[in-house]
Amino acid sequence: MDNGAALFFLILFIISMLIMLYGMRLKARRTERLADLYEKAMAQGLDPREINFQLDDSGGDPQGNLKAGIILLAGTFGLFLGIWAAAAFPGPARMLGFAFVPGMIGLAAIYIHFAVKPQSTAKPAPGGKQQEHPGNQPG
Repeated sequence: MDNGAALFFLILFIISMLIMLYGMRLKARRTERLADLYEKAMAQGLDPREINFQLDDSGGDPQGNLKAGIILLAGTFGLFLGIWAAAAFPGPARMLGFAFVPGMIGLAAIYIHFAVKPQSTAKPAPGGKQQEHPGNQPG
């Protein structure tokens, strides 16, 4: 294995470890908040086993996985195009390959901005009936 491949796998390993450590830190922070809630409940004389603690972890984007997938797919496609450009073009034009990855990620961000609409959080009307709006009336 040459030095380039070894460096690639080393960088891939380091990035994977950083992602894992970040996830562990998020879980530890959530556990700390839960422990603080238990401590406050016991200080007030309440039994924490009888209380259903609901941490507000619902602040995430419901389409976050879709957006992340689009970004990763665009980055991968940009990497593929970059490797192809480095092999296909002669001389200094080989450096063009480095521009494909950020370019594709930028295009993916623009696509997400215009094409992926946020999900509406509107609740249906009671009884399942459609609410009357001026545009819904027969004319």
